[in-house]
Amino acid sequence: MRTLLVTLLLLLCHPTLASADANVDRSAIEGQIDAFIASWNKHDFSDMGNYIADDCEFVNVVGMQWNGLEDIRYAHEYFHRSVFLNTPMNKRALTVRFLKPDVAIAHLRWHIGLVTNPPVLSTPRTKPDGNYDDLATIVLIKRKGTWLITAMENVVVNEELAPNDPVKLRAAGR
Repeated sequence: MRTLLVTLLLLLCHPTLASADANVDRSAIEGQIDAFIASWNKHDFSDMGNYIADDCEFVNVVGMQWNGLEDIRYAHEYFHRSVFLNTPMNKRALTVRFLKPDVAIAHLRWHIGLVTNPPVLSTPRTKPDGNYDDLATIVLIKRKGTWLITAMENVVVNEELAPNDPVKLRAAGR
């Protein structure tokens, strides 16, 4: 009996099994992020509770901070009745890193299509007509077997300044 327990413990701790679990979790996380993008593209956030935690904190591209599912949903619905009424979003790249078995951080690069942007939202950080890339940092937690977004912040990717990235310059030997 003892041998059986030790064998089971070793199998559970085996890197291949841990890797398989990580792949399942990575796919589940990507599915949740895809659900957010699908809601955006439908301009319907009625299913937001399926992928956003009740206690989520969200900072949008112009620095507005919303706390809790209810406010995050309301803000998205508000802007999708005007600014983003016909604006598509497309996923460009996604990376996921597990901090703990039930906590992950993801970086999502997405493209925002053309927007109807009232002057109040036009800032030096955003293009008034849209058509730019954002980079979002997303923290996810696993609750009752479901991965949920618990924090998210996004910034506009400034392509004009990208060639001056010191890390990329160092890697290129400049």
